[in-house]
Amino acid sequence: MDEKRYELVEIQVDAELLEQLEAVIAPMGLTPEMLAVKFFEFCVDPATQELAITLLLKWKAEQEAEGENLGGGL
Repeated sequence: MDEKRYELVEIQVDAELLEQLEAVIAPMGLTPEMLAVKFFEFCVDPATQELAITLLLKWKAEQEAEGENLGGGL
């Protein structure tokens, strides 16, 4: 049996924002956890990796421009 390795990722989300997110993704049959996994898959998939990098850098720049850099890199 292959040993699988897992990384634990904790994402803190404002309760109101989480409620809004759940309302949007529930009709798609998704949970916030499933959405997070899909986002990570998007980021590491060779077919979409360059787009993910571009978007992450854009979002980081926008966040910094708004003065809301939440402390930390990507």
